[in-house]
Amino acid sequence: MPHKITHALVTPEAYLSHEKASQDTRHEYIDGYVVAMAGGSIRHGKMITNIARLLGNHLVGKPCDVFSSDVKLKVESAFVKSFRYPDVMVSCEQNRRFDDMCESATVLVEVLSESTELTDRVYKSAEYGHVLKATQGEYLVVDPDHPVIEKRMWHEGRFEVVATYGSGDIITLDSLKLELSMDDLYPDSSGAGLA
Repeated sequence: MPHKITHALVTPEAYLSHEKASQDTRHEYIDGYVVAMAGGSIRHGKMITNIARLLGNHLVGKPCDVFSSDVKLKVESAFVKSFRYPDVMVSCEQNRRFDDMCESATVLVEVLSESTELTDRVYKSAEYGHVLKATQGEYLVVDPDHPVIEKRMWHEGRFEVVATYGSGDIITLDSLKLELSMDDLYPDSSGAGLA
């Protein structure tokens, strides 16, 4: 599990300054705590690359950018202030103020791992819901080992799971006017193609 590397609370300004200077390790910030990001498996990395490629192909010539794990997302609400590194992020933010951080997103994706599943399903879901409310965007929670993807978005005043996709299904991302085939995301539904 990602571990906290600070015991005393850190200001957002100190975190951002430290993160700019950090060469080897990325860190996330959650309400004063700084957490080192763990490395992922080959399967995890291939899934991130595959999703980013399919989204990027669709967005060629459109005013949106796709980032994978290397650009921070700022989350600021009445309940939390955090800086996260989504596995994949689509931002259609205009007049971006930072070269290493987005303040708005349209699609967010987290690829599950054993050490991050609770964070991705619970904590990041709550934080990402706040960001996606403004864009009416979608959050995809992806199982890299089995062809199962949950789509979360705002529905009747709540940020919740609105669809679960399996083998052969088509994922609809209304915010991007895009349909993605689960068969394209999981070229080998047995998982062998992602190992």
